[in-house]
Amino acid sequence: MYENLKSVTVAAGTIGIVMLLQKGVGVRGIAGMSIREFLLAGTGFLPEYIESRIRTVFLNNCPADNIDIVKVKDGDILSLSGALPGVAGMAMGRDTPISPFRSEISAKNTEDVGEGEILLKVKLFNLIAKEVGASLLEQGVIVDANLVLQTFGENAPDGITADTGNVLLIVN
Repeated sequence: MYENLKSVTVAAGTIGIVMLLQKGVGVRGIAGMSIREFLLAGTGFLPEYIESRIRTVFLNNCPADNIDIVKVKDGDILSLSGALPGVAGMAMGRDTPISPFRSEISAKNTEDVGEGEILLKVKLFNLIAKEVGASLLEQGVIVDANLVLQTFGENAPDGITADTGNVLLIVN
């Protein structure tokens, strides 16, 4: 799955990196991993960082409270943020006193998560994008070349066109 992709590199600090992280990048994982397992193995985030800094987690636009139980599957969209301010932060953050009141909209496991290698779209926001975005991009992420061209404009890497398809983007 996603073998033999064209590799392209972008210099660290290039304008557009945070915007790309907010739009989402492809990260490989294994079907059936919990969100926490995916964050540890797929992104390389440290356990302490996950617990203390990633306070808002959405899976497919639904808030995820227990990241040890909810499983990921191919094509899922995982959005990560630090603590959100005010009532929104209390309502949508994980493990808050208010989170039980929104159980109807919380992320839940599906019957069939499939098996084998999967690709998740990972979106990073606010402090999370700034603190660990670079380390995620250094290990390489899968992105549609058209998105790379749109996001980086004149700073986009050479050798790709809108028709290139998916590329392995590495920031160094």
